[in-house]
Amino acid sequence: MLPIAFDADLASAHIRWLVDDVGPRPFRSAAESAAVVGVTERLRAAGWQVQALGRSPVACRGAGSTLFLAHLDTVPGSPGAIDNAGSVAVLLELARTSEAPDLCLGFPVGEEVGLVGSHQMAEAWSTVRPAWPGLVVALEFAGDGVPTAIDLTDNWGTGAIDWLHDRAPTLDIPYLHRAFGRALPQYRSDHRAFAVQGVPAFLLMGRSGSGVFERYHQPSDTTAVSADLAATAAVLEGLAMGGAVPQGERGPAFLFFGLLVPGWLTWGLLVAGGASALADWRRGLATLRALGGAVLATLVAAAAMFGAQRIGFESETAEQTAAVVMGVAPTGWWAAAPIAVALGWLGWAAVRWRFPGRGASAPFAAGLLAIAGTALDPLVGLPFAIAALLGRLHPLFAVVPALFLLRPGPLRELSFHGLLDPALWGVLFLLAWPATCAHVQSKSMAAPRR
Repeated sequence: MLPIAFDADLASAHIRWLVDDVGPRPFRSAAESAAVVGVTERLRAAGWQVQALGRSPVACRGAGSTLFLAHLDTVPGSPGAIDNAGSVAVLLELARTSEAPDLCLGFPVGEEVGLVGSHQMAEAWSTVRPAWPGLVVALEFAGDGVPTAIDLTDNWGTGAIDWLHDRAPTLDIPYLHRAFGRALPQYRSDHRAFAVQGVPAFLLMGRSGSGVFERYHQPSDTTAVSADLAATAAVLEGLAMGGAVPQGERGPAFLFFGLLVPGWLTWGLLVAGGASALADWRRGLATLRALGGAVLATLVAAAAMFGAQRIGFESETAEQTAAVVMGVAPTGWWAAAPIAVALGWLGWAAVRWRFPGRGASAPFAAGLLAIAGTALDPLVGLPFAIAALLGRLHPLFAVVPALFLLRPGPLRELSFHGLLDPALWGVLFLLAWPATCAHVQSKSMAAPRR
C-alpha cells in the first residue's frame, strides 16, 4: 500500500542532501549532528512534533503503536547512500505522506558503533510513551533490492507471519533467514533494544539479487535505486496501517512460495520424518558406518571447491568489500562460486557412486540430523525431516537440506558476512550424508536372479 503522494524523487533529494551536502556521518561527528538537525527540521516541516531521546530524534502521532527506525550515522569515509541514507529518506517521505494514525519515526545515532542511539531510545521510551510499541521495524539498505524481513524471532508465530504477509505481500521472508532468525537471532540492527523486551520486531533490509550489498561501508556507497525506495515505502505503509500484530502463539510457521505453512504442519512433518527414520532403526549401525563414505565424499568435494577458487579468477567488488570489512582473503571465491559448486557436487557424486553405503538407511541418517537441527530450532530440523521422508523414494532425494546451502548464492552470502571462510565451503557437504546411503529395493521390486 504505497501512499498516493509518496514521491521517490523527493526521497532521492533527501539522499542527495545526506550524501553530497552532509557527507560521511561517523558517530559524534559534526556531520552526524548536522544530520540530526536536518532531519528534525524536515519532520517539523511535515507537521510532526519531535523530541530527542538521547541524541536521536523521534517523532510520533497518535498512540505511536508502530515504530520505524533508520539510523543516521555512517562509518568513517562512507557517504552511506544505501547504509543508511535511503532508509532515512523513506521515513522522511513517509512523514509527509503516510496515512497511518498511530506511528512513530525514529532516527538513531551511533548504530555503527554498537547500536548506541537505539539503546538510549529504548531506555527512555517508558518515560515519554505510555507503553512499548506493538511493532518495531529497523530499516537498512533501502534502495538496494527487494524489501526482506530478517531476524523474525520465535515470537513471530503462525498468526504473526500470516499478518505480516497479508499486510505486506511484497515483503520477502527467505526460509533460511527465517530459520536462523529463530535459532540464532543476530540482532545486528536497531530493533535489538526493543526485541529483547519482547516487542515484535525485525530488520527490514533491502536485499539485492546477490544477497549482499556489494558496496557495504565503502566510499562508493553513493547511489540508490528510486524504485527500491518506493517498494520499501509500500511495505512500511502496509505495516503501519495493519493494526496490532497477533501475539501469544510461537509456532514455527514460514512461507513457501507465498503460501503460509503453519507451525502445526511444521511439527507434523517433523514427527512424520522421525517416524520414517525410526522405521529403519535396525540399519542404524550400517548407517553410522556409511558416515565414513560421507566424510570421504566431503573431502573430495572440498578439495575440488578449494582448487576452483585458486585458478585465477579476478576479485569482484563484493569480494574486495569483504576483504576490507570482514578480512576474508580475496582468492577469487566470488567469481569461482558457480564452478566450485559444480565441481564439488561432481566430486561428491563420484565418491557416492564408488562407495554407495550398502545396508545404510537414508531416512535414519536424515532423522539423526533432523534431531540435531531441531535442538536449535524446528525450522532448522525441518529440511532433514523432509529428507527422511523423501529418502524412502531414493536416497538421492535426501540431498534436499544440502541443496539449501550448497548453491553459489548462500555460500557467497555466508562468506561476505564473515560467517564461513570460502576455504571451508566443502565442509557443508557433510549435510549430504543421508544421500550417500545405498538404495535398498523391496523384494517385489528387486530384479529377478538369473
